[in-house]
Amino acid sequence: MRTRFTLVMVLAALVALAAATPAAAAREFGTVYVDGESYRTFGTPARVDAGTGTDPIIAFTNFDQGGVAKYAPGRGSHGGRWAVWLATWNEPADAHLVTSFDDVLALVEAGDISLVRNPQADFRCPILPNG
Repeated sequence: MRTRFTLVMVLAALVALAAATPAAAAREFGTVYVDGESYRTFGTPARVDAGTGTDPIIAFTNFDQGGVAKYAPGRGSHGGRWAVWLATWNEPADAHLVTSFDDVLALVEAGDISLVRNPQADFRCPILPNG
């Protein structure tokens, strides 16, 4: 009897805690840049089979910034099935915010950034306009 009472009290406390937590707190957002504009993304990506991503997205390995994607929603993308590329600044002291896929490619061409495809990191995750 006492065990049931304790279990009921614990469950009631968990329900009360869940009800008191705002719904927005259940989501995390990150930033993805496309052509100089920032977009938000859900922090819970879905796994896809390695190498099956179709929309290029760049993640930086040695500089803290959001990802840089080639496509924004509705502009040539395949629904956020991301093909992950890893960018590394060759001289970390030169690192700065980059918000355009073409700018990243220019920095690769200039020898400032190394870019490597990481098919095991491919994922699906929508991006949404800010605002």
